[in-house]
Parts: sequence; structure tokens; C-alpha cells
Amino acid sequence: MASKSKTWWGKEFLIALEDCMDSGRLSRGKSYTAPYRRRRFSIQKGKISATVMGNINPHFGVYETPYYEVEIALRKIAKTHWPRILKRLGSNANWVTHLVLGEVPPSIEEALEGAPVKLLPRTHREIQASCSCPDWVNPCKHIASIYFHVASLIDRDPLLLFEFRGLERSELLEAVEKSEFGAALQGEADKAPPDLAASTREPRYPAVPAEQSDAPASDLRTFWRGRPLPKETEADRQVPPVSALLLRREGDYPEFWHREKSFLDTMAAIYERVAKGLPPTKGSGPGNNL
Repeated sequence: MASKSKTWWGKEFLIALEDCMDSGRLSRGKSYTAPYRRRRFSIQKGKISATVMGNINPHFGVYETPYYEVEIALRKIAKTHWPRILKRLGSNANWVTHLVLGEVPPSIEEALEGAPVKLLPRTHREIQASCSCPDWVNPCKHIASIYFHVASLIDRDPLLLFEFRGLERSELLEAVEKSEFGAALQGEADKAPPDLAASTREPRYPAVPAEQSDAPASDLRTFWRGRPLPKETEADRQVPPVSALLLRREGDYPEFWHREKSFLDTMAAIYERVAKGLPPTKGSGPGNNL
């Protein structure tokens, strides 16, 4: 069932929920995940609130479209625990790098050692969920549908896991960016982007003055006629490094991206081909996914 999500953190969120409750009832929420079902949805201070559209069912005396109020909250980590957790997060270059990029590495929960709960729920006691529908068993399909929607949001924004546990995003990012590793990484992100327009006006290879060029005229004619370059020339060509730091801030699955394959992986493949002078493969362009 966890395949409904795309990233490891979205999948792990659903797997954790399966371990906390009846997986059969949880799976019923799949049929209610269509956007039109959610008439209202919000996350305020880590608490999830939503209005979910139900079904008309004369058999149960429901003759008009019903709307049910859903509320979900995860147990918060006490504020007294967060300074120690943030200090531990800032001491690990791998964790800092991922967090600054809006990602959550698999080993992140090691930083929460000693806290009463981790990022992902472990028992049903960590989750408070209610719905105004007549189904008294938790989760009903309306609550379950919101779980699936939250998992899709975590796919795009895994830092929500910290908000659900009581830490504001601004506090998290401020702490990791002030760490030694975060300051170094942020310095690279703040560099001005290259002038791409100027780069297209510059020669692709350094110009060689005519008096210094000892290449035979026949080789020059071969070059300008578009014939293949000598092997040693191709071997000397260096693919310029491309910093993907700013791009990665949007994550593997930004809101406009609907493919199963990660947006970052797709763009990396395109950049590599373009840098090598090769055209993108058919159907690989981002425009095919909008």
C-alpha cells in the first residue's frame, strides 16, 4: 500500500501508520483521495484540519451530500528536548546538507535519541484523529484519505514531519543554517547565479591567436565542415560542473511534477546530455510533464 507515495519518507509515513492501526481500514481511504473530496484542508501549528465530502447513501438515510470534519494531530515533542536535538542535527554534515535542501535522510531519527517520540509515529497512542462521520471505528475512510493526502505532501515537503512533532520550519532551518556546516552550504546557495545569456555569447573554447595556431589547414577545413573532431580533442573536452543546490530546494517531487521518476533525476540526465552536446532524449523534457 505504501506505493501510493513516491519518496522514502512518504512511504515510511504510510508504513508507520499501517503499524499503528488496521491496515485494511487505512487502505479504504484510497478511494477518497481525489482532490474534489477535500473541500477544505489546512495545517496550523502541526495540526491537520479538513472537510471531506462523503457519499449519498439512502440505505443509511443519507439523501444529501454529506461533509465531515476531520482533525489529526501527532504527539508533540516537548520544547525542552528541541535544543539538544537541534545541536545534534547541526553536528552532522550529512543531516545539515539534506535539511538545507529540504530533504530528510533515512538516519535522521538518530538525532532524536532520548526524545519521547521520533519523527514517524510508532504506536496509535501518538496519533489523535477524529471525524464527524457516524463510523466510530478509527480510522474511518475520511480520516484515512487525509493520511494519504498528507503522505503526498510529505513526498514534496518532508520537513512537515518536524512541524507535526512541534518544531516550526523556521526554527529548524535557522538552527541548521547557523551551524558550521550549514553556514558553508548556505554561502554557496547565496552566490549569484551565472549569467547564462553572457555564457552563450562567449566562445565555447578559448580562442587561439592565428599566429599561435600550428594546425594544418586541412584539419581546420575538416573542423569547419562539421566532420567529427579528432579523438584527442573529444577526450580533452571537460563537462562544466553544474551546481544543483538551488534546483534541489524544490525537492524530488515539486507540486507541478507528476511523473513517477524524480524531477531532480530527470533534470540531471538532461543537463548531462546538454553539457556533452547531446540533445535530450525524446519525451524527457520537463514540458512533457506539465
